[in-house]
Amino acid sequence: MAALGQTFLGTMGSVASYVIADSMNLVRTAFPKTVRIETTNHCQADCSFCPRSTIGRDKGFMPQELFETVVQQCVVGGARLLHLHGFGEPLLDKRLAERIAYCKQFGIPRVKIFTNGDLLRGETAQQLLESGLDEIKISIDGADSQEFNLLRAGLDHAKVLENVTAFRKLRDESGKIFPRIVAATCQTSNQKQTEEMLDGVVDHIDFSRIHNWGGALGGKQVKRVRKPCDRLWRTMTVLVNGDIALCCLDYTGKVILGNVNEAPMEEIWKNDRYKELRKLHRDSRQDEISLCKDCTKCFF
Repeated sequence: MAALGQTFLGTMGSVASYVIADSMNLVRTAFPKTVRIETTNHCQADCSFCPRSTIGRDKGFMPQELFETVVQQCVVGGARLLHLHGFGEPLLDKRLAERIAYCKQFGIPRVKIFTNGDLLRGETAQQLLESGLDEIKISIDGADSQEFNLLRAGLDHAKVLENVTAFRKLRDESGKIFPRIVAATCQTSNQKQTEEMLDGVVDHIDFSRIHNWGGALGGKQVKRVRKPCDRLWRTMTVLVNGDIALCCLDYTGKVILGNVNEAPMEEIWKNDRYKELRKLHRDSRQDEISLCKDCTKCFF
């Protein structure tokens, strides 16, 4: 009976996948609305749930010429949101504020970054405030300092909280309402205590569930029915060397769909490899994609 039920769920999941994927094909734009640009893949932290030790790529900073090429293609293509972060700590990029301002200068509606908050102070904080940044998301896990410091090795809870508090004060006293300050919390033993700790420090807390980085942190952890991942229809991830990675979880660059130095982003977005991957997701055949096989994202 259990096997029959599982078969029924699988059949229904396949039908739902067709409907979802076909709907996304209908609304997919000629250019991705969201683009993630990895301006650096360096990081000073050693978080317990990050597989950076196996990143397997050269560390560096995106050349300015490449960055401007990517942004200009996003402008022409009509991208609505740029994330200036990837698999590193964006505040290590000394040109970050300048790059944010460049995006805003050319009319990108929204620009955001995802940071660990360790360097959010002094001149860096002031420059970010003046750059036109729309949102800054800071990783703050745990219910207290002990839990945070255990999860995010190499960082210090008191220092990060002090930085974010000071940045909030700096923004408010300047009369600005942007950037919006969001805490990203994927692990905590006590959500209420986390909320109390961050009350008045951030504008919003985004509680999410930790994923396994495309199988890098262990096998598939759920037994639910798969569904197509909307990242293949909605977003594009540009690595520091111009490679287009499968998605924002492809930290090693395991599945590369093209390179901005070799072909326009719009051409890559429409290429046969992208089409093949979208079809595999539509047909519930994610197991045929190495990165997607054991990923814990995108289940019904």
